[in-house]
Amino acid sequence: MCSAAEIVRIAEPEIDAELAARLCAILRECFPDYPERSYFKLPPHFRFVATVGGAVVAQVGVELRIIRVGDRVLRTFGVVDLCVTAEARSHGLAGRLLAAVLDHARACAVEFVVLFADDDRVYTRHGWSRKDNRVTWVKIHEHTTLGLTERTDTEALIVRAVTDARWPDGDVDLLGHLY
Repeated sequence: MCSAAEIVRIAEPEIDAELAARLCAILRECFPDYPERSYFKLPPHFRFVATVGGAVVAQVGVELRIIRVGDRVLRTFGVVDLCVTAEARSHGLAGRLLAAVLDHARACAVEFVVLFADDDRVYTRHGWSRKDNRVTWVKIHEHTTLGLTERTDTEALIVRAVTDARWPDGDVDLLGHLY
């Protein structure tokens, strides 16, 4: 079933109300406390969406972001809300979505793909690794900026190099909200 899934990249402004509703449904299925909209804090720049027979079975949001790590400024993609419906799991769709992100990152001269996740199993299976850098970001809740947050113990920063570059040492400034 899922081997026949079609994966397409869609720019966020091109998502119509029908697709937004379908994305909201899958996000709420996979993340029960998810708000009743198709994004958590802010909309991603684009998504990879997997469909089977017209039904949305998986998706991942991607944000283009310039971040600072130590004294380096990096061009990155931030991955948000990777999810696969229950009936479509265990068929490699998450890996296919992550591969699509990495392929597009290479084409866009992105150095690293970054995400935050408590459960890293799917990511480590695909070559990602946890990092322990201190991270600073803009805290946003329900369309309101609450200030800056800094954490030394996120235990959730996960990174994948797009090239043979080495992840730099030093503090991470996301120069925006947490993905």
